[in-house]
Amino acid sequence: MPNGPFTNSEVSIYCDESRHEGQSHQPFMVIGGLWLPREKRGEILAGLRSVREEHGVSGELKWGKVSQKKLAGYQAVVDFIASREDIHFRCIVVEKAKVDHDKYFQNDRQLGFWVFYWYCLKQWMGNGNTYFISIDFKPESLHSGPRRLCHVLENECLKRAWVKSLECVDSTHNPLCQVADIFIGAVGYEQNGLGGSAAKEALAQHVSQRFGRADLKGTDLPGKLRFNIWRIWS
Repeated sequence: MPNGPFTNSEVSIYCDESRHEGQSHQPFMVIGGLWLPREKRGEILAGLRSVREEHGVSGELKWGKVSQKKLAGYQAVVDFIASREDIHFRCIVVEKAKVDHDKYFQNDRQLGFWVFYWYCLKQWMGNGNTYFISIDFKPESLHSGPRRLCHVLENECLKRAWVKSLECVDSTHNPLCQVADIFIGAVGYEQNGLGGSAAKEALAQHVSQRFGRADLKGTDLPGKLRFNIWRIWS
């Protein structure tokens, strides 16, 4: 069975996460990212910039900033991403209360965090591709986590694919990580059964519709492309 999108290509992956710590009233955390052909990055960024300028969407794109005033602009961003069949999104949803850090991660929450990144990425990696992975910067990222993740992914992909780079980036300067944040936020909003924001509810529904989904709940088979939600540890 093929592993995820693309074959014999250079692939860029832009990752972010949501609700992985704190938010005790929200039981599900989400980790995910955008997957796209590396050679198309400039074209995609130019198109995204054009859409944002047309709709007056300035500053950092972020799920937490979704409001009624910004809704139309954010919907236009979703429309642009959805219109491109060469952009895919994948995330995992984890029920935090069922994660036994003592049993599985030697009571090391940061180890658990990076293992979940591994779960998110590994199943779509293969097909002779070469991967360039960007992960939204977090202070703990300065430690050994990213290096360990890169090493484990390289072993996972041995003779099937290659990890050219895995780096931590500041998402405030990375528009594609910002788009990942929007999609992850929308998934987390529905998976956690949240409400109270008409704008966020409307944007989550818009994401569902543009990617041909009934909603952003539940789970998909791992091989589903374009917009994949894989619910684990629940």
